[in-house]
Amino acid sequence: MKTGQFGVNRICALTGMSKATYYNCQNPVDRFEKKYLNIKSFVTSVINHHSAYGVKRIQAELWDTHQIKVGRDTLGKLLKLWGLSLKRKVAHKRLNLIQKILQSLSTRANLLIRTHLTHSFQAITSDMTELTFRSGKAYLCVHKDAFGQMVYGWSLGFTMETDLVLQSLTMTRITINRLVGKLTNKIIYHQDRGSQYTSYQYVQVLASGVISYSDPGTPTHNPGQESLFGRFKDEWKEEIAEIETFEELEMFVKRKISYYNYERRHTSIGLVSPWKYTKSFLKNRWKWFT
Repeated sequence: MKTGQFGVNRICALTGMSKATYYNCQNPVDRFEKKYLNIKSFVTSVINHHSAYGVKRIQAELWDTHQIKVGRDTLGKLLKLWGLSLKRKVAHKRLNLIQKILQSLSTRANLLIRTHLTHSFQAITSDMTELTFRSGKAYLCVHKDAFGQMVYGWSLGFTMETDLVLQSLTMTRITINRLVGKLTNKIIYHQDRGSQYTSYQYVQVLASGVISYSDPGTPTHNPGQESLFGRFKDEWKEEIAEIETFEELEMFVKRKISYYNYERRHTSIGLVSPWKYTKSFLKNRWKWFT
């Protein structure tokens, strides 16, 4: 039952209740709705006339046409409260041919999980992570040996674009070529199904190799990379946060990856550094590449 100002005064007089107490006892949702009830017809009119408008455009139209000023969050709550659902269609991103093939392959595209790793240069994994420093955020992409743990390539950028992973991949292939003498087509390149890794540009570069992808719905199903990024950010989180510029961050990452490759001991490879393990492998197992 709606209560006018006269009714409120009467109730307060009969009960001895103050107006403040009366209003506080009301349902907060009811109070919120009553406060903006006078603009409901205008909001409805805008939605009927501009069915494709979202909250921001409705907000602008209310002000320009009716001089009604209402906050974005408030307008969003009112739309839900009044059942005025927006008729906007959400555009679903179309899959490219590579993504369609992966979708049909499902878990069969994950070659890494079905491969018994025993040595370096057998499989390389890649992933990206976000680094927060004083000037903002940057993204680090890494290509790392799944067994020998050595980081062969990396790149740092402001956006998670395909170019970021291509730069890391290019460095990786140059490094392997320098270490081995030639690129082998036996290496498995494993990554998640992100658009950067399923782009035509990335897959084309790896066309002569073996490509593997994480299972659908498991973008973080890459324990080696998770371990690398987890330790990187846990151990140097405070130092990264104090870095002022992108150039300083890039130099910092370069030093830490060098430390990771040439000094840090890894339990999975007998408590030696990735470089020491890789060098030993190249010395004793070179025939694997012939």
